[in-house]
Amino acid sequence: MGGTAIVAFNADMGRFNPLVNTDQNTNEVIYYMLFTPLVQYDESFAARPYLAESWDLEPGGVTFRLNRDVRWHDGVPVTAHDVAFTFRRAKDPQTASVLSSAYLELVESAEVIDSFTIRFSFARPHARPLDGFWWAPVPKHLLEDTPPAEMARTPFNRQPVGSGPFRFVEWEAGESLTLDRVADFPESLGGPPFLDRVIFRFVGEPATLLSEALTGRVDVNGSLFPHQAEQVERTPGVSLLSYPFREYYYIGWNVRRPVLQDPRVRRALTMALDREQLIDVLMYGYGRPAAGTIAPWHPMFTPIEPLAFDLAAAGDSLAAAGWIDRDGDGVREDEGGTPLRFTLMTNHENPVRVDIAQVAQARLASIGVDVDVRTLEWQTLLARHRGREFDAVVQSWVLDNFRVDPAALFHSSQADRPGSYNRSGLKDPEVDRLIETATGTTDPEAAKRLWTEFSLALQQAQPFTFLMWLDELASVSDRLRGVEMDARGTLVTIADWWIPPERR
Repeated sequence: MGGTAIVAFNADMGRFNPLVNTDQNTNEVIYYMLFTPLVQYDESFAARPYLAESWDLEPGGVTFRLNRDVRWHDGVPVTAHDVAFTFRRAKDPQTASVLSSAYLELVESAEVIDSFTIRFSFARPHARPLDGFWWAPVPKHLLEDTPPAEMARTPFNRQPVGSGPFRFVEWEAGESLTLDRVADFPESLGGPPFLDRVIFRFVGEPATLLSEALTGRVDVNGSLFPHQAEQVERTPGVSLLSYPFREYYYIGWNVRRPVLQDPRVRRALTMALDREQLIDVLMYGYGRPAAGTIAPWHPMFTPIEPLAFDLAAAGDSLAAAGWIDRDGDGVREDEGGTPLRFTLMTNHENPVRVDIAQVAQARLASIGVDVDVRTLEWQTLLARHRGREFDAVVQSWVLDNFRVDPAALFHSSQADRPGSYNRSGLKDPEVDRLIETATGTTDPEAAKRLWTEFSLALQQAQPFTFLMWLDELASVSDRLRGVEMDARGTLVTIADWWIPPERR
């Protein structure tokens, strides 16, 4: 009907299972193509009905009424039993599901009222409660025999049966993923998509991927880097899309490592980095400095003064923490002679992250810190980071939803939980208190004040060096129509993409 579109990214997908996936591109395929989340978001980032066609919201919980027309791609209806099964698996610690920490921390229980009605009870009142339900159920009839501890390894993750507007066809690891249009997708959820087929290609070399996009062999380059934007703008037949996104770059510190345990050390490492220079030189201006987890476009955002770039102050902070170059070799040591040395990891598919790591290496060497930069393949890096097998890492974080709730990243309850996002291992009582108080505050002005206090407390703890909020970039072939992107994601409008018959 609408042709075949080729979308390219610079790394392979993760797991096509909403319970255990942690990869952003895979999440977009899950949310907008393969599965049906309970709610979606409109252009103003307000929750709108999707699998849940309506709801009743009260202080103690929410009751969802599900769309009765949605079926798994094997023909079985999607019901409240699937939703309840997914919730319970997510809450089971053995599953190590990111849904639990990212979405369901304040959701206590689920009760199936009937096959198409389910009620969730909240642990306590909290702001924007519907944001906790931007997740997709999995099919109970296919996964109920999988033990929670085996969920990350089930074959389903590579051959998923979804319920969304596209169905899984084939996945060649490291090469391509093919999805086909679901011709009978319910009209009540927007009807079937226009495109007949979407093929995702994985091209690890940025220059090769750019060439493929500029010469028309790829319709969408979803891994465009800032230094490539000008070349896209100069090329006929290709358009550049740029928009503020919900992703920030950071350097994550493993606070369990002895050399990184002292927050004075982590603050010093941050003060040695010039964020404005990183944005100007490495991002070509496509970004803005970050000082915390709340995006500049969010209603709860209050500007706070970031730790200033100051090499002298950074050196003083290290000295105050007991790190001094005691033997004159240019590297600081503690009283026991242990050098201030660690490994900074990132993934080689992302040249901006590699550049950030190398700039950090040079800057930190100037204040007596010895940094070994190590670049890994993306999925390998992700596994090491998720397993807390790292000293420091250049990474990015994409906001899971549009409710401010950084508990998954920084609350002590997540510090020792296998698979959780608190990979730095931060345990800070003041940070915990402010997260708990702010997430339970429904008055917007009071919540904004509390989130400002939280941002300042996090700045003192410094588990991350927040670098920059990104402007997302993509190139789009002129033969592909209907493509719009915003902070919701690259694939948010993919059901509306189409190719004119003469261009197929």
